[in-house]
Amino acid sequence: MEGLNNMIKKTNREDWLREFEVARVGSDSLKVTHQYADDTLILYDAEEEHLKILRLILVICEGMSGLHINRRKSFLYPVNEVPNMEILKSILGCEVSAPPTIYLGLLLGPKSMSMEIWNGVIEKCEKKLARWKSQYLSLGGRLTWISSVLDALPTYMMSLFPIPLGIINRLDSIRRKFLWQGNKDRKGYHLVKWKTVINEKRFGGLGIKNLKNQSKALKMRTLWKYSNENQSLWVRVIKAKYEENDNWMTKEVTTPYGVSLWKSIRILWNKFKVNTIVKVADGVKTVFWKDDWHKAGNMETLFLDIYNLVLHQHSTRAELWTPQGWNFVFRRHLNDWEIPCTKSNRILQHHRPIQWFEGWRRHPTVAGK
Repeated sequence: MEGLNNMIKKTNREDWLREFEVARVGSDSLKVTHQYADDTLILYDAEEEHLKILRLILVICEGMSGLHINRRKSFLYPVNEVPNMEILKSILGCEVSAPPTIYLGLLLGPKSMSMEIWNGVIEKCEKKLARWKSQYLSLGGRLTWISSVLDALPTYMMSLFPIPLGIINRLDSIRRKFLWQGNKDRKGYHLVKWKTVINEKRFGGLGIKNLKNQSKALKMRTLWKYSNENQSLWVRVIKAKYEENDNWMTKEVTTPYGVSLWKSIRILWNKFKVNTIVKVADGVKTVFWKDDWHKAGNMETLFLDIYNLVLHQHSTRAELWTPQGWNFVFRRHLNDWEIPCTKSNRILQHHRPIQWFEGWRRHPTVAGK
């Protein structure tokens, strides 16, 4: 695959193939052409010349590696309407299919709230929790089986897609039946409410995961990765497509198309931010007044009088620090009674940026949330 990767990059540099442009920010643009994991995904414009060059690249790679592409398992997936698909199909010698399709275990192309996304998850859950299996397990065994098998199945999906309430109810129904019915032919007697069952053990529950809360937690984990993996391709794609609102997060997603995945994740940003604190480094990304970077609390909240007087309220720590100390520029000359207010800012006297990695860590006061 390294040979294929280098050949595609070479044709891109020579402008023989036009890369897929994810987004353009000013004069810069982010472009992608291919991704390889277990399967190879190649993205290009639906033009005959492009596919002829791509076919040539694939033939050369086959000759060099001794491997052959299975055309029966290769497909063309048009995005929107493509009028010359039959010609393009004949060039590559593979079949034409239509989204959605499965790539790396996930469906590509469906609407995010579509029930079909979750059909595979429900089928797997029903097989794992078939009634005949519950006949050979005690109540404790069934509880363990639910926790170890079922809770792990939808994790990958829930980290990206918003899970509809109807799907949550369906999965909860499968779990309830498996837990309470056991080997009985009739409906099993529910010993406690399901709301209690899905509580944590420390709160009197049985520790079965609450799918709604799990979905939110997994999306917050994606936000955590977004905040700490600045150079990852997927992070650069998100930033290029939706633009940054500040140093940590993109703007809110408001457009009605192509936003389903990130919109459901981005909407949790404020809740994520409350449960984290900035780990300060050189200060170039940390907004002095807005970000929670100090153990004493938010600077805007702690020193509201000073905040209302400063001119640049969105300055970073690095911008405000000088060798002589913190340099606040005020909107106007201070009155005599306001000067003691600025001098009372003792909490910042011995804190300054240091040269190190800047990222996030869990907020100690809300770590249990």
